[in-house]
Amino acid sequence: MLLALHSVLRWFVLLGGLAATGLAFQAMRGQPWTPLHKRANLIYLIALDTQFLIGAVQWLQSPLVAQARADMHTAMHDATLRFFTVEHPVLMLLALGAMHAGYGIAKKAGADRTKHRNAFLALAASLLLVVAAIPWPFRAVGRALFP
Repeated sequence: MLLALHSVLRWFVLLGGLAATGLAFQAMRGQPWTPLHKRANLIYLIALDTQFLIGAVQWLQSPLVAQARADMHTAMHDATLRFFTVEHPVLMLLALGAMHAGYGIAKKAGADRTKHRNAFLALAASLLLVVAAIPWPFRAVGRALFP
């Protein structure tokens, strides 16, 4: 159940991140900071937070991760165990941190152009980390696109 929810929610995270990043990029040309910009950032942030919480619960309950934690030395030499035990959660935590920090900095910036630039940089960094951490089907540790 959690795996399916986590798999489906990734599309909301990706779409929200792409929309907010595109909006911030476009707005850097001199648009004022509006409720739409704030809402786009928050939608991505909420989707990312929710995805991370579901993933954390899933990580704690995963037999694959439990197997890896039982023998971390061996797990680090197995690409799949290493990815799901260490790489994926760490990259997602970094993505979450980049977005939270960047959004906080963007909100406090004085000029609208600075707000948009800071939001864009945070969104782009976060989104790149998310894309890097997803177990795409073409990767050695890949999973299906849909549950």
